[in-house]
Amino acid sequence: MIEVIITPEILSEAKERNDRYYERFGHSGTHRTNKERQRMTGYLAEACIHSEFPEIKYSDDYFVDFILHSSTIDSKAQGCNTKPLDFYSATLYEEQRNRDTDYYIFSRVKNDFSKTWICGIASKTKFFQIATLKEAGHKTNNFTYDQSRYEVQYNQLGDMYKFIKWHNETTNTI
Repeated sequence: MIEVIITPEILSEAKERNDRYYERFGHSGTHRTNKERQRMTGYLAEACIHSEFPEIKYSDDYFVDFILHSSTIDSKAQGCNTKPLDFYSATLYEEQRNRDTDYYIFSRVKNDFSKTWICGIASKTKFFQIATLKEAGHKTNNFTYDQSRYEVQYNQLGDMYKFIKWHNETTNTI
């Protein structure tokens, strides 16, 4: 798990992306009551990933977040109050299953926007091989989800540094 301190530059980048995408899509894709916080959580995770791994480029395609060589990567983020533990779950809403992406990066963003933890990565294929589907209405820690979602524990995800190294080696780039 990689901890990234959210700097003023990262916060500014996330706010700029949030404003730009809000103009185009509004609250589309947000499910929580505080939609502004949910959107910023996602953009902060993306900006932290980009800051930590500059070789991962933002995608020009609105339906995928990043490109690494010819692979597409979608970022999935959740808010939290404390550092996530290895047995916490990476989640993906069932409606997101059909998005055309090669990999998912999962992150947690501290609710005060001070830190992000990049928790791991999985290929789309591997994620769905090991994920558990939790039906809508399932209760977790006094919270009832209103939509079905897939879950994988963070300790089952791949390490980002190893992924980048492997990906660069297999595509013969530096």
